[in-house]
Amino acid sequence: MRGLSQLAARCAGLLVLAATSAWAQQEELWLESRSAAPVPGQLVLKKGRPYLLTMQGTFTVWGNNVVPGAQSGQPEPAPMFPSPGVPNRNVAVDPEFVFAGVKAPGTAPLRSNAIQISLDGGKTWKHPASTASFNSTDHKYAYELMGEDNALQVRIADKPVTDNFGRLKLFVLPAEELWLETRSAAPVPSQLVLKKGTPYRVTMQGTFNVWGNNIVPGAQSGQPEPAPMFPSPGVPNRNVGFDPEFAFAGVKAPGTAPVRHGPIQVSLDGGKTWKHPASTASFNATDHRYTYELVGEDNALQVRFSDNPVSDNSGRVQIFLLPGA
Repeated sequence: MRGLSQLAARCAGLLVLAATSAWAQQEELWLESRSAAPVPGQLVLKKGRPYLLTMQGTFTVWGNNVVPGAQSGQPEPAPMFPSPGVPNRNVAVDPEFVFAGVKAPGTAPLRSNAIQISLDGGKTWKHPASTASFNSTDHKYAYELMGEDNALQVRIADKPVTDNFGRLKLFVLPAEELWLETRSAAPVPSQLVLKKGTPYRVTMQGTFNVWGNNIVPGAQSGQPEPAPMFPSPGVPNRNVGFDPEFAFAGVKAPGTAPVRHGPIQVSLDGGKTWKHPASTASFNATDHRYTYELVGEDNALQVRFSDNPVSDNSGRVQIFLLPGA
């Protein structure tokens, strides 16, 4: 093993597809640290759609047992998922950290970029972004990815791989997709039940109008866009001045566009209470896309459009729901 940062090697493994519900197929991949071939998924990650990648396991990148030390770290006696046909050795690396065998002046655990992914068909490779702390309990980490119309590929960047030992288990989960029609007051429920105390991420994107007429542009009131990003079916197009988080046109004096606007509301308690999710995001004039952090309450997510009447509205909002990364 010459170094975890080298980009010379690739990994292979097993692949399993597991149906989890009507809205999602969870794909399972196995990454063998002793192989230099990339592991391709079967699921094509659609461009612009979020996916959750989880990686779990422990491995070693050295041919000998790792010596423990107060600064260099404490190895674990065997891999979580052993490589078949190979004698057990202790392990020091998981998908995100080197937790033993760290050389001075470093102190364990240290972040590792040994596991790399490609979203563009193998043209570019990188370790997925993470701010997670070291997980010494189950060595499991979650990463949010954005599809590029290719299958996910995963590899280990290490050379040689012949002295490695241990496998990683990976799952790829598509986000649940919901569509909110601004011309309807009916709540839209998810199929996914949000477990109590568990974090989730909701992404909303789109533009709409809440008036029956076109919006008049103005230096202070804002500049409307000519049509909804996702039009309401069967309704003539009108210009739009709203997105999930802001009114960016049609703002009345003394206000100045853009201003926060919360007609899209969520419920986490089965429809008992409703509110617009908290956000500190700035106005996104480019793609009108915003992400919100929610915590489950053992109910499905419900989303509704709070406006009266809704019959003069125009435009839909696309919503993606994922467990938190």
